[in-house]
Amino acid sequence: MRKNDVVHDGDGPHRLPTFRDLVDRSAWTTMVQDGARVVCPPGHRLLSQGEPGGWVLLSVAGRVKVTYAAPDGRELLVAIRGPGDLIGEFAVRDGGPRSATVRTIEPCILSRIPPRRFGDLLRRLRLESASDRYIVGKIRQSSAHAWRLAHGSVAERLAWLLRVVIDAAGPDHRSPNVVPMSQEEIATALGLVRSAITPTLAAWRDAGVIRQGRGRIEVLDTAGLTAGAR
Repeated sequence: MRKNDVVHDGDGPHRLPTFRDLVDRSAWTTMVQDGARVVCPPGHRLLSQGEPGGWVLLSVAGRVKVTYAAPDGRELLVAIRGPGDLIGEFAVRDGGPRSATVRTIEPCILSRIPPRRFGDLLRRLRLESASDRYIVGKIRQSSAHAWRLAHGSVAERLAWLLRVVIDAAGPDHRSPNVVPMSQEEIATALGLVRSAITPTLAAWRDAGVIRQGRGRIEVLDTAGLTAGAR
């Protein structure tokens, strides 16, 4: 895959290039090694919406969910991030508060870098342009996600979310097709109630597209998932 490529299928792009995709592997390694290693269990809150920005996280292993909370307390999924992604760089760039909350959905390894040090590394390694492209990609992705939440059917939104989680796993994940989220968590992420997604999941399970377990869904047939969404 070329550095600027986006992964597509019949339903459009699912995975944007990570920051690691956009830079030389040696530059990524240098940045990771410069930060403090952080190991987190599932469900750990990494960043909180509204708090001051204090550092940038480089994702080395594991997936996280990014959510936005409305004033009434309702949460919606903003994105799923995985190995190679940057987390928290928006607040560092503009000095504003965190725009979303980030929690791990499985065991994660990250590298934490103070904001000033992060900026110094971008300049020294000549990565400012790659950082800009990466941020623009995130903004474009959020627009597509908002459209799906507003106009997609339940099956379309559900299939999209499962694919996004799978695609965020990265090439080295041992079980990329396992989505480590409960039905309640998935429904909340899509702005739905659990009963709204239960019939669709049951139909996919009976068709052999997915296998359900406690707090997880394993996708057995990604092509069937796409067909089921239609």
